[in-house]
Amino acid sequence: MAEATQQTTSTGEMDFRAGASDENAGFSTRTLLWILASAACYYLATHIAWLLCFADSKVSLFFFPHAILVSILLLVPTRLWWAYALAAAASHFIATQQADWPPLYALHCEAFDAVKAIATAAGIRWFIRSPFHLISLREAVTFVLIAVIIVPVTVALWGAALTIANGFGTQFWVEWRNLAVSNGVTTIVLVPAILSGVRQLHRKEFKVAPARVAEACALVLGLFAVGWLAFDRVPAGPDTSPALIYLPVPLLIWAALRFGLGGTSASILVITIMAILGTMQGRGPFLTQAPSENALALQLFMLMAATPLTLLAVAIVDERRSKDALRFTEARMSLAAESAQLALWEWDMANDKVWIQDKGLFGFSPDAPVDHSTLAGHVHPEDRAIRALAIERAMGNGGHYESEFRVILDNGEVRWLTARGRSPVPVHNGVPERILGVAIDITQQKKAREEMQVQREELVHLSRVATVSALSGSLAHELSQPLCSILTNAQAGQRFMAQDSPNVVEVRAIFEDIVTADLRAGEIIERLRTMLRRGEIALKPVRIKECLEELLRLSRGDHIARRVSVTNLLADDLPPAMTDRIQFQQVLLNLIVNACDAMESNPPEDRVVTLTASVVQNELHVGVLDRGVGLPQDIDALFQPFHSTKEGGLGMGLSICRSLLVSHGGRLWAERRPDRGAAFYVSLPLATP
Repeated sequence: MAEATQQTTSTGEMDFRAGASDENAGFSTRTLLWILASAACYYLATHIAWLLCFADSKVSLFFFPHAILVSILLLVPTRLWWAYALAAAASHFIATQQADWPPLYALHCEAFDAVKAIATAAGIRWFIRSPFHLISLREAVTFVLIAVIIVPVTVALWGAALTIANGFGTQFWVEWRNLAVSNGVTTIVLVPAILSGVRQLHRKEFKVAPARVAEACALVLGLFAVGWLAFDRVPAGPDTSPALIYLPVPLLIWAALRFGLGGTSASILVITIMAILGTMQGRGPFLTQAPSENALALQLFMLMAATPLTLLAVAIVDERRSKDALRFTEARMSLAAESAQLALWEWDMANDKVWIQDKGLFGFSPDAPVDHSTLAGHVHPEDRAIRALAIERAMGNGGHYESEFRVILDNGEVRWLTARGRSPVPVHNGVPERILGVAIDITQQKKAREEMQVQREELVHLSRVATVSALSGSLAHELSQPLCSILTNAQAGQRFMAQDSPNVVEVRAIFEDIVTADLRAGEIIERLRTMLRRGEIALKPVRIKECLEELLRLSRGDHIARRVSVTNLLADDLPPAMTDRIQFQQVLLNLIVNACDAMESNPPEDRVVTLTASVVQNELHVGVLDRGVGLPQDIDALFQPFHSTKEGGLGMGLSICRSLLVSHGGRLWAERRPDRGAAFYVSLPLATP
């Protein structure tokens, strides 16, 4: 018992199961003192119980020792039950020998009482997992079934047989009834009172409001006054009204409503003691029949009063805890909703009513009634079809709803919302009756996403400009050739026209050469404009071989200047792939330029870039292979922003290329070539026919 009384919950409240997990504590001197003290209490309780025995029987009207031993067993570790049970049996045996009981009969009684108490405590501890002051109504019913009905009724068969066999009883079934009722009454009245009292004694904090103390004092005074009127003032006789037994009921209900299980148990104990004392002094409503019937009437009164009131007290406290938990949950959900900037909603589909925690999120005033049609009226016209389709899907999939749409407030403001919900109960067939959900304002996220997209497009464009600028020298050389041709032909034409008889055929040929050179220069300029043009992503079927050949014509001058040869192994019958033409060319141009940079230290004849293509599982794979310095140990680091292997490089090219391909539904990765160099591969989804 020492171990149990030293263990409390985090709030300082006693847990009658505290000793259940303490399996390794030592058998200390303090424990031994508690065992001896328990034995002394059991000895005194035995003498008190004998004062309340039935006539011509050893069965007590109210057997205090049983309740005391059960309470002790519930408060101590199970590994010490044998010690407390043995001490109780020894103290009871000493008392019986002092009363000249036959030793063999006394030993049978010790075994009977020990089994009865251990069976009761074991059943309670096995089936009730909550601390006693926190038991639910279901657990309270379990307590009554085990401790008040099943164990007393079952074990009483043994006790009645033992009593009759030793000549202390009159009839077997009378003794069985007396034992079962006596033990049941004792348990329901005394065990909750003892456990509640121990809990109160071991609470670390005991702060009670003055009004609460005044109410408790008024209840106690009322109980004593009513108990005196009902059980002690009127002598037993024909004028004694049986209705007196109902006088304490209102006060007991008061205790159940206001003071919980502990207050109810204490109040029942007070009334029980006063009823027993009054009956023993020949007063009260329980002395109008034969002695055995009077005792039974008193027991049944206590049993019938204590059982429903105990259950009522537990039910009230259980409901109060449920309401407190609900309020706490609502407060927590409200805090979470406010922190996450979301609103809870509920759609009663049967009555077409919508409850929204924060109606202002949808543009409604707080007191405005909301139904499906009024809510739909605030949805942006372009999003109504999407939201209606989401609702239709929720009707068919059991109430799972998810949608993203815009609402228009009364002041014209447009707000982006995402809403999710589901039916609170499983829906097997038909339409769900209601849907619970949350709505989140994602306007700022949408704006941030749009700004990020603009910045991303700007970064992609700048990367493209930087890549093209690296080719500026070769592009200038490419342009200088047609421009020089145009100048030379124009000067030759001027000389021909200065002659007296110009050769018209030669002049016509000169003009044709000028037109050809101009078209060539215009083609180069148009390619540059296309590469440098801003624009949104447009995923279309693209012929990869044609796209790549166009890119190679643009970068041909740079390859010549670097003395790099490009081997194009792409087949003519490659299927089209879904991509953005300009951004794909940007990616390939970046990879080709990187390949050329990697081979700068190679001899000119060893500077070879190989382009490959293949179709793998509905994807088109394009490879850029070089004979350069190869790849670093951590290949994935190449695709991280601001990671560069070039001196003076920004480290953004490959990162941008990978993000572009991901937005196209493709991939970009690198591999080491078996002999030397690196291989970068691009995958794109094939265009559907």
